[in-house]
Amino acid sequence: MESLPTPTKLYPYPNGWYVICKQDELKPGQIIDKKFAGKDIIIFRTEGGKAAATDAYCPHMGAHFAHGGKVQGETIECPFHFFCFDTEGTCTKTGYGTKVPPKAILKTHHLRERNGFILVWHDAKDNAPEWEVPEVSNEGWTEIMTTDFKLRSHPQETTENAVDLGHFAVVHEYTDIEVLREAKVDGPYLNAVYAFSRKAPMGWGKDLRAEIELHAHGLGYSFVEVILPKLGVRSRQYVFPMPVDGEHINLKIGMSIQPIENPGKINPLLALVPKKIITWFALRQGI
Repeated sequence: MESLPTPTKLYPYPNGWYVICKQDELKPGQIIDKKFAGKDIIIFRTEGGKAAATDAYCPHMGAHFAHGGKVQGETIECPFHFFCFDTEGTCTKTGYGTKVPPKAILKTHHLRERNGFILVWHDAKDNAPEWEVPEVSNEGWTEIMTTDFKLRSHPQETTENAVDLGHFAVVHEYTDIEVLREAKVDGPYLNAVYAFSRKAPMGWGKDLRAEIELHAHGLGYSFVEVILPKLGVRSRQYVFPMPVDGEHINLKIGMSIQPIENPGKINPLLALVPKKIITWFALRQGI
């Protein structure tokens, strides 16, 4: 009997916006290289402060900009023959002072600076962005703390978690799970509101009831607003999966909270502790 061919595995990269790094990680004059959706890209910030994302390799003879290249004013300079390109990918000069070759065009990628992060658009057909991640004010919130994990996964899996009520109890051991508002989808935007109880960190009292609202923009940008009504604590939790190659994602997790104004609601003894210390501790506990 003739054996069946081994099916080809396909690992699509979903169209959408993906977080590359925090805004303050890219300083003027700095170049950062990333593997993103199966390709090598760089992001750089000009001396004037404008950020840009491009292919990592010079269109002249293929040198990698992140290995010896540098920012020169409002352009990036190739380390091999000193060709310079502006943030639109236009070659502004060669290293020889000769006429710019007409084919010396550096491929650029759509970039946005939003809510403290740098996002780059991926589209399988190189189409322009069809939607935007909205601006959300960070005023009155602590600085967003982040950490990164490289996982064998896909951006869809992290977003599926948001509507997978079954895993709340089994994986996270939440109890009293309620749907306060059914999940709604509007184009790339997913919104849902839930409530549940969870074990409190040591020193924070008994079980806590939390109310959470999910905001997912495409498969690469999600944040959850969390309220602990009993304690008067509000936090934001960020989930940013970025496809790296056909099997892996970089999962950036972030956390921010509003300063705790009444720590005595958490524990009467905490009323004696400076509010800044309580806020710092809560942020690191991930409450």
